[in-house]
Amino acid sequence: MENNIDTIIANALIVNKDILAKNIEVIIQQLKVAFDKNKEVIVQTNEIDKKKDNGFIMDFGIIDNLFQSIRGEALRYGQVTLSQKDDEKKIIYGKQIMDKGNVIVVTDGNPYVLIEMILKNILVGNTVIFVDQGYMYGTNRLIIEITQSVLERLGAPRYLIQIYNSENFDEVFANYANIDLVVCVGSRSLQNLVLTKSKNETIVSGYENFDLYIEDTTHIEFLKKIMETGLPVQVYIQEDQEVDFDEAIRVADIEEAIAQINYNGNKYSVAIFTQSADHASQFIREVKSAIVTVNTSPTIERIIDIKQTDLMNEKTVIYPMSFKFEDHLEIPS
Repeated sequence: MENNIDTIIANALIVNKDILAKNIEVIIQQLKVAFDKNKEVIVQTNEIDKKKDNGFIMDFGIIDNLFQSIRGEALRYGQVTLSQKDDEKKIIYGKQIMDKGNVIVVTDGNPYVLIEMILKNILVGNTVIFVDQGYMYGTNRLIIEITQSVLERLGAPRYLIQIYNSENFDEVFANYANIDLVVCVGSRSLQNLVLTKSKNETIVSGYENFDLYIEDTTHIEFLKKIMETGLPVQVYIQEDQEVDFDEAIRVADIEEAIAQINYNGNKYSVAIFTQSADHASQFIREVKSAIVTVNTSPTIERIIDIKQTDLMNEKTVIYPMSFKFEDHLEIPS
């Protein structure tokens, strides 16, 4: 698999997408079949990454949920949506779903993010280059290889989806003239790094990065299970609590916890464990995050907060009522 950024970008720029619009549904279906068929080898590769202290054990139930969720997305590359009819002017107005082009997706190496962004970008026809620093290297490379194999087998270009590993993102962003969109999904520090370096339109998300404040340990066994998932959870512990987790940050009180999370947090999903209704209300009201949970895992709701519309362009389509489109396009009543 190629790991020269200039070659990878050159491959992306020559991708022909003519056949893609006709095969999107089949591609998504066959990707699910391929992941199921290769489950054993994915598990083996995943275990190797874990033994090297370079990953966590994946839950295939989450992968099933990702595919289930993607089937509910209505938007498809090349699709024409007929939205309005002007009887006076005898004109039909509509929108055609178009790709953004060449998209760079910077991640912290989480394979769930990789899979979901593969699916979302295939739906809207983007070429995608995933960029990370090598976390879960074997697992992510295998996911890309499986995806490229399915694309080729169905007549779609394998270079629609590629991956590049590097400790230095400068060489990636130096190619800004050949990049149409940058997406960063990862920790707050990774987001800030990408925002500093990117010269292109950039979307950031803390998806799959969580923040957790503990001021009560009534649910200590449940808290231990959260930490055992291996997911990136930044823990803040009220300093009087006699409990400790690796790399946890001690805070004086709820005010300091909220201030720390709002400044350093991932702004995706946070949780508070408390017996105080007042503190729970304050936390919900003041913390800056898309999802807030109380005495429940911050990982319980895992829906990426990057929408399909963020990854695509829309072309306005205007034509006379007398024009006959294909049968599968309905004229609005």
